Order: sequence, then structure tokens, then C-alpha cells
Amino acid sequence: MKVKIILNPKAGRGKAAKLKPKILAELAKYGYLSHLEETQWHGHAIEIAKKAVESGYDLVITAGGDGTVNQVVNGMADSKVPLGVLSAGTGNDFAAMVGMPDDPVAGIRQIIEGETKWVDLCRLNDSYFISSVGAGFDGQVAYNVNQGIRFVRGMPAYLLSVVKTLFSLRLHRVKMVVDGKEREYRTLLIAVTNSRSYGGGIKITPEARINDGLCEICVVKEVSPFEVLWFLPLAIKGEHGRLQDKVEFLRGREIYLESKAPLFYQIDGEVFQATVFRFSMIPEGFPVRGAVLAPPVNEEVATAKEA
Repeated sequence: MKVKIILNPKAGRGKAAKLKPKILAELAKYGYLSHLEETQWHGHAIEIAKKAVESGYDLVITAGGDGTVNQVVNGMADSKVPLGVLSAGTGNDFAAMVGMPDDPVAGIRQIIEGETKWVDLCRLNDSYFISSVGAGFDGQVAYNVNQGIRFVRGMPAYLLSVVKTLFSLRLHRVKMVVDGKEREYRTLLIAVTNSRSYGGGIKITPEARINDGLCEICVVKEVSPFEVLWFLPLAIKGEHGRLQDKVEFLRGREIYLESKAPLFYQIDGEVFQATVFRFSMIPEGFPVRGAVLAPPVNEEVATAKEA
């Protein structure tokens, strides 16, 4: 078996770079032909992943965070080559969602000895994502995190960025169409996800499943800075649904979102701006090696698969 490892040396504030010898040593125990390549610039992981597929690699493993995973997925989404994911970034929400351990060496063992499971793949405009997109306040928070908060990562970095973003808090008027049904909101943020958490553990859509064939949506409506501080501890625990007048959950396969003013948005931790968002779901569209998944809870999707 030929294995390509794509390592982001900057992931996890340098944590991933220190894993290189451990990863190669563990793979050598299994006798696999492996080649590790480090990313050198933003978007490089997409290029490496494409070349790995073209070169006939049997397995691609990422050593980085959610942003690295997102890039690699975009580089190999049209192939059937499975992906293995190691927890080595600032945010490792996707790795957690597919049941990967925090220890990357244990992760190698789980990938090599585990089975390949197919998970849902989401599309946003002309690119793919496998975990989450957050537009509005959430995108601004991710932007501030990516600007760098020295010596802090994971959940503390996210929380510090939230406090910083509160000083420029603004609401957005948006139109959203979910599977043909139109809604309008004045909203703080809209998250469209394929997994339960983001931001290093914020359980923004606690009922999400990565294998149910549906996108989960969380809409946070008009709130004040004080209410954001009240909302956040609940969201960390996945209990913000208690704020029924402020939070709305939806599900759908096709989602259209439009804002008159450009919105910052984060896609698996990477930040962009846009006014129009077109989401679609590809059920069981991507193979992940070593994944440990909960059974899908959506009866309609399960029935359709059985048929």
C-alpha cells in the first residue's frame, strides 16, 4: 500500500511539525511505502492531494487541523481514495466527529487497522466542505483567530476571539431558502454543518450526524453583546437550543443564503467573504479510513438507502 502523508507544519501552532518522525516510524512498523510532504503555502494541500490521487496512492493521511482537512478534501473529492485524519491542529473537530483519538500515533494505528466508512460531503458554491461553515459573527471570530492570538490555541483562542469580536458586533439581514421554503432573518450568525462542533469544541449543532444525508443549520437571531456572552456557554455544551426565541435549528439538502452586505464566513476554519451561498449535500460522498461513526438517526435517509 502506498500512503501519502500531508503535514501542515504550522498547524497547532507548530505541534504538527514535531510529529513527523513519530508518524513515519509508526507507518514503517506496518511495512507500508509512505511519503510525507509538508505544505508550504495556503492551498498547497489541495495541490498535493490532487497529485497523490493522480500518482496512484492508496491512502492519504492529513496531519493538521480542520483547515488542512478541508483543503485535502477539495483536492481528492472526485476520487475514491480514502482519507485518514490525525488530530494535529488548533481545531480538530472533524477528527473528533469521526472518532479519531487525540494522540496522533494512536490515530495512525486506528487508520491502518480500521475500516473505510463513507461520510456525507457538503458543497458550497464551487468548493466542498466536510465539517462546517459559519457566516456572520462566526466568520469574523474565525478571522480574528487566524490573525493570531499568541501562545493560545483551541477553545481558549476561540473564546478570546469572541470577546474581541463583541466590540464590533453587528447583525445581518439575510434571505435563506431551505429545500424550497424561504425565510428572512436579522441574524448574528448562521452555521451550516455536517458535524456537531466547530471552533475547537463549540457544539453548534449537537444533533448533527455526518452520515444522515442532511445539512444541519443553526440560526442565531437578534442578540445583544450581553446575550452573546450568555449564549456561548450554552453552545459549548450544546444546550443553546433552550433559547428558543433566539436560536432556530433547521435541516435540509439544498440551502440558498443571500445577504446584501458581504459576510465573513469560515469554512472548516478558513475565512472568506461572500454575499451569495449555495449549499448542497452529497450523501455518503467521501471515504474516511479508520472512522468510528454513530448510526444515522434520520429514518427517511435510512429507508432510502435500504431501498
